Parts: sequence; C-alpha cells; structure tokens
Amino acid sequence: MERLIKNGLFLSILFLSCAIFAQEIKVSGIVTDDVSGTPIPGASVVEKGTTNGAATDFDGNYTLNVSADAVLVFSSLGYTTKEISVNGKTKIDVILIEDAAQLDEVVVVGYGTQKKENLTGAVGVVTAEDMGSQPITSAGSAMHGRVAGIQMIQGSSQPGRNSPVFQIRGVGTIRSGIDGQNSASAPLILIDGVQGTMDDIHPSDIESFSVLKDAASAAIYGVKAANGVVLITTKRGKDRAARVTINSYYGVQSATTTPTVMNPYQFALAFNEAYTNVGQPALYSDELLGIIKEGTDPRLYNGNLFDEGYRKAAPLINHYFSVTGGNDKVKYMISAGYQDHEGILIETGATRYNFRSNIDITLSEKFRAGLNIAGSSSDAYEPNYSGYGATQVVRDMIRKYPFAPIFQPDGTIAMGSSLLTPEQDANAINPIALAKYGGQDNRKTLRVIPNLYFEYLPIKELVIKVNGSANVESSRNTFRQNKLTVSDGTTITTNNGLGTLSERAISEQLTMLEITANYNKSFGESNLTLLGGYAYQKYRYDFLRGDNEGYSYDFLSELDAGDGNPSVSGNATEYSLLSYFGRVNYGYADKYLFEANIRYDGSSQFLGDNRFAVFPSFSVGWNLAKEHFMENFSNINLFKFRAGWGQLGNNQVGNYPGVPTINLNQPYAFGGSLAPGSAITALANPDITWETTTTTNIGLDARFFDHRLTIEGDYYIRKGTDVLLTPPIVSTLGNVTAPFQNFGAIENKGWETSIGYSDMIGEHFNFGVSFNWTHNDNKIIKLDDEFISANKIINREGEPINSFYGHRIVGIFQTDEQAQDSDTYGIQPGGATVSAGDYIWEDTNGDGIVDSKDKVIIGDPNIRNNYGFSLDMSYKGFDFRTVFQGVLGRDVEKGVFGYDARANQNMDTWFLDRWTPENTDTDVPRVARGYKYNTSLFVGPAISSAIVDASYLRMKHIEVGYSLPQDVISKFGIQKMRWFISGENVFTVTNFTDGYDPEDSRTFNNNNDSYPLAKTFSLGVNLIF
Repeated sequence: MERLIKNGLFLSILFLSCAIFAQEIKVSGIVTDDVSGTPIPGASVVEKGTTNGAATDFDGNYTLNVSADAVLVFSSLGYTTKEISVNGKTKIDVILIEDAAQLDEVVVVGYGTQKKENLTGAVGVVTAEDMGSQPITSAGSAMHGRVAGIQMIQGSSQPGRNSPVFQIRGVGTIRSGIDGQNSASAPLILIDGVQGTMDDIHPSDIESFSVLKDAASAAIYGVKAANGVVLITTKRGKDRAARVTINSYYGVQSATTTPTVMNPYQFALAFNEAYTNVGQPALYSDELLGIIKEGTDPRLYNGNLFDEGYRKAAPLINHYFSVTGGNDKVKYMISAGYQDHEGILIETGATRYNFRSNIDITLSEKFRAGLNIAGSSSDAYEPNYSGYGATQVVRDMIRKYPFAPIFQPDGTIAMGSSLLTPEQDANAINPIALAKYGGQDNRKTLRVIPNLYFEYLPIKELVIKVNGSANVESSRNTFRQNKLTVSDGTTITTNNGLGTLSERAISEQLTMLEITANYNKSFGESNLTLLGGYAYQKYRYDFLRGDNEGYSYDFLSELDAGDGNPSVSGNATEYSLLSYFGRVNYGYADKYLFEANIRYDGSSQFLGDNRFAVFPSFSVGWNLAKEHFMENFSNINLFKFRAGWGQLGNNQVGNYPGVPTINLNQPYAFGGSLAPGSAITALANPDITWETTTTTNIGLDARFFDHRLTIEGDYYIRKGTDVLLTPPIVSTLGNVTAPFQNFGAIENKGWETSIGYSDMIGEHFNFGVSFNWTHNDNKIIKLDDEFISANKIINREGEPINSFYGHRIVGIFQTDEQAQDSDTYGIQPGGATVSAGDYIWEDTNGDGIVDSKDKVIIGDPNIRNNYGFSLDMSYKGFDFRTVFQGVLGRDVEKGVFGYDARANQNMDTWFLDRWTPENTDTDVPRVARGYKYNTSLFVGPAISSAIVDASYLRMKHIEVGYSLPQDVISKFGIQKMRWFISGENVFTVTNFTDGYDPEDSRTFNNNNDSYPLAKTFSLGVNLIF
C-alpha cells in the first residue's frame, strides 16, 4: 500500500511537471519606436509577476522563455509601459509610444534648458517628430500652423528667395514697411546659440524649435529680442554605435493658382469699347478683329503666356546624409545635404549644399569642450528682365499687350506685332522672349558658421562656459542684361540696352563671445538656478560694386570686356554690442515658481549716455495640481497658472542715425559751372535712444488623463514706446533725409490657445490631434503726427499700423444723369467725364465735393487671426500626418485691379464682367480710355473696391508613409526603411480673387508682381543603418 501511494505520488508529480513544461514556450520579437520606427536597444521585457526577463539587443531583438498564458511587460525610459498577453504566440513585435510625461519635460530656453512644467514664460515648441518628412525648402516653413502666436506668410516660392515672412505676436514697430517685414520687426533667430537665418540650416538637422514669445522668456537676449526669439537646436551625437541616416525625396511643383488675363480677341474688344466709351473711334477694325479671333496669323502671339511661362512639374530634389554616434568621451553628428530646386517660373532655379559637424568631447570630469561647424553654399538664378528680376516677368505676363509673338517669321525676336500699329500694340517684346534671352541674374552665396565652446565644472553644481562663434557670409551677385537684336517686321535693330554687366561682392561677418556661469542647487524641495553672463558681438558689412556696358556678345562675362562706361563703388559698415545679463530661477516642490531676468545692453549705434539701457523681466507660476487638496483629482496632471512682465529693446534703426551723413561728391553751381563739394544728405538726431517693448503675459498650462490632453492659453499686452520714426520735414531744409526721432507708441493685444490630445486604441493604432488659434489687435496708441505713404497707407493714432487710406466706393452709376447728380453724390473726381458704369466715390463729409478730405480708413493689412490644425495617426507600419493652416482677417490691395483700358496694359478676366448697358448687375466698372477713377493706381489714392479680404484655410501638408517590417529589412543591415508620399499646399478654401494666392507677403499692390506659391507633391524614403 505504501509503495502504491509513493508510485502514485511520483506519477502525479511527473505528470504535473510534464504539463508545466509543455505550457512553456519561447517568445521572440523586436521592440521599436512608434515615431521613427527604429529599434529600441536596452528595452526591458519581463514576464509579469516574476523575475523572468530579458533586455533587447542593439537591434531591438529579444528572446524569452515564458509560460503560454503569460503576460509580457515591455518598458523603456521615455516610453509608456505596455502589457501584452502571450496567448500561445511565439512571435510578438511591440511598438512603444513616447511618454509625454517623460519626454515632454525639457525645453530649450535662453542659455539653457528647463522642465516644461516649470516654465513661467510663453514658449512654443516644434520637434523633429512634429515636422515629419515635410519637403520644405526653408526651415522656417516647418513652424507653419504648428505654433500659436506666430503669424507666418510664405509669400513666394522663388528658389533662393523663399523664406517665409513671419512675426511673433504682431508687428513690433511702425518701421516694418508697407510691403511686409524688414529687420525692424523680425524675430531673433539663434541656431545652437549662434545668430543666423532660416537659410543657414538644413531642415533635417533640426532637433527642435523653441519660440520665446513674451518678455519673461526672451528678456535674457535684451535688445535683439523685442520681436521674439526662435531658438533652433540641432541634432547631436549620442553614446551608441554609429548610425547612418539617409533622407531623400523627389518632388514636382506647380503654381497653387494661375492668373487669367484676356486673350487677344477679348482684349481688342475691350479696348475698342474703352475708346468708344469716351467718344473716340474704335482702335481695331472689324477685319483686324476677325484675324485676331481666328488666331492663326504668325504675326500674332497665339499662345498662353502662363502656359509657356509657368512650369507644370518643376522638379525639386533633396538628399540628406548624416552619421551620429559616440561613446562616453566623444559624441558626434556629421551631416551633408543637397537640394536642387527648379523654379515654377521659367529661367529660375537654385541649388544648395549644406554641411554640419557637431562634436562634443568630455575631457575629464571637470572639463568639456565642443566644436560645431556649419556651412552652406547656394547658387540661385533668375531672368534679368530689363534690369529687373523674376517678379517683373510675372507682372508683365499679367499686364503686357497680348499680341507680340516671341519671334518674327524670319526668326528674329519680335518687337511687337508687325500686323499692328504701335498704338495698337505698343511695340513691346513678348515677356517670354525677354525672360529667356534678356539676360540673367545670379547670386552665389557661401556661409560658414564655426562655434567653439569650453565648459569647466569646478563643483558639480556650477558650470562655467566660454562660447565663441562667427557667422561669415560671402556672396557674389552678377547682373547681366543682354543687348537684343529685334525686329518690328520691317526694321532690324537692337533693344534692351547696350549690354550691361554688374558685379557685386558682399561680405558679412558677425563674431560673438559669450561667457556664462550657471549654478544649480537643490535644497530639500527647493531648487535654485542662477545664471550670469557677458556677451560681446561685432558686425561688419563690406560692399564692392563694379559696372560696365557695351557688351556685344553674351558670352563675355568679365568687367573689362565691356567698352562702355566702367564704374566702381563700395562701402563698409560695422557696429558692436556689449551686454551683461543674469537670471534667477527658484522653484519649491515644482509647485511655486519664480524667474527674474535682467540684461544691460550697450550699442555703438547710439551716442553718449543713450548707448546703454537696462531690460528687466520677472515671471511667476503656480502649479495647482501639486497642491495636497488636488490629490483626489488624479486625472489632472498639470494645472499651472503663469504671469510675467518684462521689457525688451530694439536697436534695428540702421547705421548710426545719430550721426549726419555727408556726401563727398556733391557738386555746387558756382560761377556758372559746377564745382566739386560736399553736403549733408541725411540729418541726424544725437538724442535718439532705444525703442522699448513692454510685455505683460498671463497664461495657463494644463494636462489631463495621464498627459493625453494638453491645454495652453495666454493673454498678452505688448506695448512699444519711444518708437523710432522719420517724420516729414519742411521742404526748405532741402533734399535731405529726415532724422530719426523717438516719436510714437504702438500696442499689440491678444490671446492664443493650443489644445492637443493623443492616445492609443488597441495595441497598434496611435493618434494625436492638435489645434491652435491666435487673435491679435494692433494699433498706434501715440503718434504726434500722422504719416501717409504711397498716397494710400496711413499711420494715425488710434488706428492699426499701415492702415489702407483712401476713398470708399459705394456703387456704380447706372445712368449719365445719375453720374452728374452732384446734389446727391457730390462732385465726383472725374467731373464732367463721369458716366454711367463708373464708380460712385462717397462724399463722406457731405460737403458736396469728393476730394482728399473724404478719405477714410478702408482696410487693415495686419493679420487679426491665424490658426492651425494637425492630425497624426499610425497603425503598425503605416503612418499619416496632415497640417491645416489659415488666416482670418487680413486686408490686401489687389494691384491687378489697377489695370484697365485707360492705359497700355492688358486686363484680368475680372473685366469680362464689366459694366455695359446690357450688363448692369455687376460690381466691375466700365472700361474707358484715359479715365483713371475706376482703378487703384500705383500712386493712389486707394479705393475700397480694390481692398480685398485675404482670409483662407489651406491644407499645408499631408503625408502618408509605410515602414517595412523589421524582420524583413534587418536581413540587409537596415534598421528602418520608410517610404512616403506627401503634398504641400494641396488645396485652399478662400474667397480671394480667382487666379491669385491669398498667402502673399505683399499688402500693397498685392500679387501684381508676386512669384507664384508652389503646390508640391513628392515621393521619398527615410533610411537608417
């Protein structure tokens, strides 16, 4: 019996052991990142409830023996932990998602980094993951629609001139100009701490953008930060084996929209009507109209200028290569980029090469050093169009008479149509011919940006850093205008000048030395950070120009080859900036936060005691979610109130405006002849000082549901005082430039919000959505006198900067009797020539006559609202991304409305709906030769019918990608292979004028001579080895 029991017990144990052994299986797979698709080395894979586990190797692979019904726990620093049931599977690949609570902690700020949850200033961030594989030609475009507070207009897609125009929280000064942005309103751009431009960096080199929007965050940069700061951080090496990255795409570009102008027959009919409307005989006979309508006579142009002048599939090629890696002593990132950008407009294009090397060295426990070297070489070209560039080609494609063929029947370039008289055709060269054969402008630019730093850690809490850098740019611009042999059908002659060549050599150097000391110490729940620093900058600009003419052959390309009128000129400018700055950060339990900044700047551009100024700021924060009474609200991860105040300076006023300019070549009439002499040509004001921008900001940052939902909001008031202007001076002072004066004050007031949500559905589907909106009101709050520019732009106290100023159009006269009814409508500017079909100019003051006293504000060119929306999704190997961007509330002047039959210009098809006795239900006036009051002229005055709303919503970017399975590509030594297709500016919703793009940087005479914006479709690949 005992033996039987022992044998039974043995058999039971044996059976149980076999059953357990039979349920244990070997599971293997790969762990990858959800964004890049690259393997995650060192990730932990543990059987839940046991100590049985493994770590992934360098390629993200793991193998582990577990029970068939086990649950595996996958985790890695910076990623959300994931649990997966085995359920008998032997192959389990896992995608880990970045943990916003961990990775979204650190943000680059001035001279350092901070936890995002501890920020007390207004800072917007765009990361490399946000950018994706967007095929952009300028790095700044990556922020389009992604950051609240940024007002960005692409403006142009011309190769080499396609950097977007953008401002942070409105126009910072009246000196911004009526046609967009200049340096007085542009934000400061720093690339790894070195001042530069968006053209100095390849987009694939960028790790992140940090946009410092208020004084509390930007005051550490003092005088250069009045318009905000954009900090660009580039990618750096990491402690790992070498990783090779290749990004490549091929794209095709076309115009987002194309102007439509009258064809020759429509034009001839309209001109005949314009002549007969003012009592003159028709210009084109019935016989000519028949020939023009038939469109087969070789003496007439029978094509479409935009079909010939715009490429339908202009190629855009981009290749990027980088190697990153390192160990505990040396880390490196080396990259190179190439871009070949053929323009949409014929005879335009650019190539660019980029290079970057970031080296970080740990010399010892107390010493670190680094060397960054970046460079670029670009070569851009465009037509020399009678001394102008590409935009003049577009202008003439819109406005030139449509009759001149490209060539005469004998093969010579046509000077007008030989079928028509000069009055009928104006004897002009076809714009396509002039663009192709009239010459070329070429800009070659070389930039080199070295940056060397040393760090010393005397104690672990203190870092002393010495940072030296330079930004050196050398460019050579060549402007070649060819002498053309042309024919009017009878006589062969020359045209387009004598054959000229102009060479311009420009050198710019910005050198900088910075010394900082950063101390960080924690005391219990308190954390204190102190920063002190010294900075010195020196800028020098050199310009040299040589000109000659009399080039009989196009292949002659040296200045000495001309036999005409050689000349040479040159100048140089330099200034310097000396600064001391400091910052204090204190936080208690990550709950109560305080920051104070101060900067003491001195600029050589000002004189005497006005050279130096102090710019302070302070801000506070309270993270309510850290309070004990919030412990029961577990879904609230962050609920932080922010408030800040600060002052910033602006010294972008040109070169030494406090010193009078003397022209040493100013002859005087003396004794009946000209005698050599000198004269002051620019008056000076030695008492001018800095513009000061004072910003007050109140904000809220909140995160909910394990950081899946994020909300940020800010309300700001940004006031600029002591605004520098050049008010009008009395004519008795002579032909001199007015001096700068601290003359006015402006205000930008608004709010901005950003909302984002990201989550995961199931094991493989990830998604994220975000939305941002910015509202900004701009006005002049102090101005001792009003200023009118171009007879249509006014700056007046209480009104927005650069408001449109002109006459209000209230309708169209329907009868001649109504047009001459001065009792009802006042005496119109056209007087007795006003007829049925003409605009009714409003007599706003009711004095019975329409004149300059009736001018009113008729438009605001400043952006009032801008917004963006993005959606990101991924499922297994597939990913999808799209970005929408829009503007609501921006007025521009449509310069194309300025062309009608009053002058020798073609007309937009808008005029096909012009008023006639048979077509009275229209808002388009009649055409009338010589009558100028139905147009918005180049020199004004502006009229309200030409001021149009440039609001729009645009799909800025869409991208679909697929990453090949790791078990397939790993056999070839590839860590990641992702193919993608993408589109830029895919479609636009707008009420803007047909044929013209609302996203144009110009506000005055808009789109009359603007290079087209590009719609781009591309196919590309991302590789990591």
